[in-house]
Amino acid sequence: MERDFEDIDRILNFAADAGRVMLKCGGEIYRVEETIQRLCMAFGVDNAEVFATPTTLLLSVYKNKKVYSVVKRISERSTDLNMMKEVNALSRTIAYKNMDIEECEKELEKISKKDNYSKLVITLGAGLVASTFSILFGGGLIDFLASFVAGILTKLLIDFLNDLKLNEFFVNIISAGFIAVLSIICFEIGIIKTMDYIIPGVIMLLVPGFALTNSIRDILDGQLVAGTAKLAEVLFIGTATAIGMALVLNWYLKGGFF
Repeated sequence: MERDFEDIDRILNFAADAGRVMLKCGGEIYRVEETIQRLCMAFGVDNAEVFATPTTLLLSVYKNKKVYSVVKRISERSTDLNMMKEVNALSRTIAYKNMDIEECEKELEKISKKDNYSKLVITLGAGLVASTFSILFGGGLIDFLASFVAGILTKLLIDFLNDLKLNEFFVNIISAGFIAVLSIICFEIGIIKTMDYIIPGVIMLLVPGFALTNSIRDILDGQLVAGTAKLAEVLFIGTATAIGMALVLNWYLKGGFF
């Protein structure tokens, strides 16, 4: 049953904000557009047209033969599958329950400000990811421990650089170089016998695997602009990581950067 029509501006901004939260969390374009359309229809909008990219969200709705539009910029992106799931679940709840716009706005604000994990847990998780991959690549207990510490230090550096609002390209160059330096130090003082396990283990913290998967998924779904944009971002991140690692290792192995 279609509910009574409410303030179009609030509905428009609420739906766009929900989509922006999902894009910030790394959501697929098709899922973001589907969620926004579901929200608009739940509030009695005649039709909704959405165009989303990793950095921009455009939404136009039609009601009573009038068109209303809004544009949202997405300046920060990360990966938070739980928050994305909660926003998607909220959209489905709104579609089946008679929630007013004020209640919906409060729920969305609560979701967007929620910290599912503390900074300590995230940092320790980064160390565990790095150390686990070092084992997966063939390392032993010492490599596991060295990668765990290196992963924690790398995560702290990434957070510090992000707090400085540094460009993601340079964040990855510096972080990759930092990983190489830590590996060289551990090798030189005799903690590890080879850098073949600690480097690939810790470097996994910089690999944009989720973004790569989403870019391919979007391209296959026909979202060519968004998918290509994400793929370009993945290539830039990979290039930055390779540059940072190559500069330090080349300096260490050959005594110079070139």
